[in-house]
Amino acid sequence: MAADTPALPSVTDARDERDEQAGRRILRLMSGFVAVGYLAYALMTSSLVIDSTAVMQPWWTVLAVILTFGTGLALGPAGRWADVRGIRLVAAVAACGYALSLALWWFAWSGAELNVVGGIWMSQFPGLAAIAAALAFRPMIAFGYLVVVNSAVIVVSHVLRPADLNGPLFVDIAWGCSYSLIFVSAAVMAIRTAGILDRTRSEAYRATAAAAAADARSTERSRFDALTHDNVMSTLLTASRRGGSPELAQDARAALAAVERAAVGDSADAVGGNDAISQVRAAVGLVDPTLTVAVDADDALPSYPGEAVSAIASATAEAVRNSRRHAGAGATTTVTVTASASSLRAEIRDDGRGFDPTHIPASRLGIAVSIRGRIRRIEGGDAAVMSRPGGGTRVVVEWSA
Repeated sequence: MAADTPALPSVTDARDERDEQAGRRILRLMSGFVAVGYLAYALMTSSLVIDSTAVMQPWWTVLAVILTFGTGLALGPAGRWADVRGIRLVAAVAACGYALSLALWWFAWSGAELNVVGGIWMSQFPGLAAIAAALAFRPMIAFGYLVVVNSAVIVVSHVLRPADLNGPLFVDIAWGCSYSLIFVSAAVMAIRTAGILDRTRSEAYRATAAAAAADARSTERSRFDALTHDNVMSTLLTASRRGGSPELAQDARAALAAVERAAVGDSADAVGGNDAISQVRAAVGLVDPTLTVAVDADDALPSYPGEAVSAIASATAEAVRNSRRHAGAGATTTVTVTASASSLRAEIRDDGRGFDPTHIPASRLGIAVSIRGRIRRIEGGDAAVMSRPGGGTRVVVEWSA
């Protein structure tokens, strides 16, 4: 983009918000779904709850409503504010609350019959409790839970109702399990699919990190040749064209120091200011030897952390590489390095076709890993990528003390 174009808002926060793992998003969505289901069944079965008080002790009705609907509704707030462990814990409490209420019915039954076709009110939603179990436990435990609670609640309904209202016990159990199994299986598959997506994404990042490490080793091996080409040769060329000058002498000393350090394999913790600028120039020169790096530096520069200098140089080279690859044939790219007593900053601009940073495909990890990730791994590092379709691109990588 042109130099006078106002800075575009960074999209870093928007990308970070979308980095939440798929498994966590699925748990949040499903916990909200289950909570809404419990609310709906609480409203629909209210009359059955009242009817059951004729044959059940009041203490059981109150306790069962709390253990069943209270814990189920708690999944709503848990899905909104709790982490994965908290969601699973609340889901486990909801599943156990339903089962405990069912287990206590015998101690509260008065012995009278419940003349209601639907049976005890808990028989209306064993599948929903099993979905809560699927959120909390392994799939086989959730399926086993479904079979147990569904069979138990149908047996309870058969015991409470008059015989003429009951169908064949085995058929009722088989039908209830089969019907609920559809929804529980869908929940289990959604959770498993989300887990597969998370693992695939983690493996992709690990593979990218390994590739970045290999690239870093290759860059380190070629650093001496790059420094020779971009520092020594450029210094000699400047000398042949312009003759001696204080700036030439400074560049020559920086080039010799950089070459010496590369030759002995020294990766000192601290890198002098001139050497830091030379490293950035060398990294850019590897990508595009024709690109001139503009420098805006204080007269007296401090030493910078070697890790910060290396990260900024590599990220700058990656930004230039992306610009040359995607900005378009006629685009102009500029690189400016700003060095001060407390910071080292590189800004890469182009006036190319630009892009929408919020719609970068998941397979394009260059910005996320090679630029943002590389800079943010160092203390004091920050990176911003600003672009828009047709408006060019601006990348800023910076280290601050």
